[in-house]
Amino acid sequence: MTHVFQRQAQSALPIAVRGEGVYIYDADGKKYLDGSGGAAVSCLGHSHPKVIEAIKAQVDEISFAIQGFSATARWRRWLTS
Repeated sequence: MTHVFQRQAQSALPIAVRGEGVYIYDADGKKYLDGSGGAAVSCLGHSHPKVIEAIKAQVDEISFAIQGFSATARWRRWLTS
C-alpha cells in the first residue's frame, strides 16, 4: 500500500476533506504531504490566513476575468504603488 496519490482508475482513492499547511487530510484523518503542482497551481500551502484573506478580498471585487483584460484594478494599484 502506498500513501502517494496515484492516477489509477481501478483503485479507490482517498477522499480529501481538508488542507493545512503542506498537508492534505483524508476522510479517515490520514495526513499526506501535498507535493502536487502544475501550470495553474501555486505552491501556497493550505489554509494560511493571509492567503485566505487575499482570496476573499479579490473575490469581493471580481473572481475571474478572461485574458482579454490585462489586469484587475487591485493588480494595477499594486503595480503602481
